[in-house]
Amino acid sequence: MANLELIDICKGFAEPVIDRLSLTVEKGEFFVVVGPSGIGKTTLLRCVAGLESLDAGRVVIDGKDLTRVPPYQRKVAMTFESYALYPHLTVFDNIASPLKARGLPKAEIAQRVGEVARLLRIDQLLGRRPHEVSGGQKQRTALGRTLVAKPDVFLLDEPISHLDAKIRHELRRQFHELEELRQVATIYVTHDYAEALSLGDRVGVMGPGGLQQIGPPREVFDRPGTLFVARHLGQPSINAFDGVLEENGGGLQVRSETGFALPVAQAHAGRLRDRNEREITVGIRPQFIDVVDAGVAADGRFLFDARVDLHEALGANGVLIAKADGQSLSVITSTSAAFEPDEPVRLAVDPNRFHYFSADLGHNVLL
Repeated sequence: MANLELIDICKGFAEPVIDRLSLTVEKGEFFVVVGPSGIGKTTLLRCVAGLESLDAGRVVIDGKDLTRVPPYQRKVAMTFESYALYPHLTVFDNIASPLKARGLPKAEIAQRVGEVARLLRIDQLLGRRPHEVSGGQKQRTALGRTLVAKPDVFLLDEPISHLDAKIRHELRRQFHELEELRQVATIYVTHDYAEALSLGDRVGVMGPGGLQQIGPPREVFDRPGTLFVARHLGQPSINAFDGVLEENGGGLQVRSETGFALPVAQAHAGRLRDRNEREITVGIRPQFIDVVDAGVAADGRFLFDARVDLHEALGANGVLIAKADGQSLSVITSTSAAFEPDEPVRLAVDPNRFHYFSADLGHNVLL
């Protein structure tokens, strides 16, 4: 039996935020919701927790309809991005608060709080109050309070967004191993696409009205169902430009309004012709564009010339912004590469890696 079922839930304020959203999260599953700020990710969690009343639909946990059940009776533990700590209580007492509310023995409370505090590296802070610790330590305290609760459902609202990079990396690894998270359903909200792809058993990309696409992380990244999904998974974002399809020497090509033209792979040409539509949006991930030496063999790739607008060295790699026939493109480069503004470069792309989205609705026409 699924641990959590959302059935056609709707929630709106001045306008609809969640529109007939249905989702099943199995026991032990770590489901990650990713999307831009203000799109309704936190509202979704609050609806599951009972902190927001639904306009329509049902929330079912362990087979029980809890739609009209108040939050304190749902056995749902939620970590808030804003911490929501009790300012007059110590770190220990904040973490222990759900255990004390259930009347557990003091020895068990101390043991469980100690285990979680050591995991989150705040065991030395247990005697302090929230105003005496940093923002990152407050967030770990709020996360600890959630982890000790042992609920039926975990709801984690950007629980590590304020932590430094090293601790975020360690906690992401520990999220995979925490036994508490593998005993119930977990919904984890983030705006960080890398975090979503790293952590999720499945990922849901949230857009206007609800979840635009749900699936395993690799599938959602490699086969985005819409241009919206493609743009919100990846950094730098996918290169996308509008163009028209036209015949070119027995093949098919797409030409932008600036005059920049790219060939369509034979594997894609037939399906694009069948649509009988001229306007299309082309998407190319920056990692599938290469800077190559002059005179290099094509090897099935399309080669074209461009000029450098900007190059950023980011340590692990670089990001090159280049312009070809008026069309700007982002390219991921090697750590050793260095480019100057207006420098000519030779670029190579594999047309089989292109995505094609309908110009009107933004749907991936190859899926």
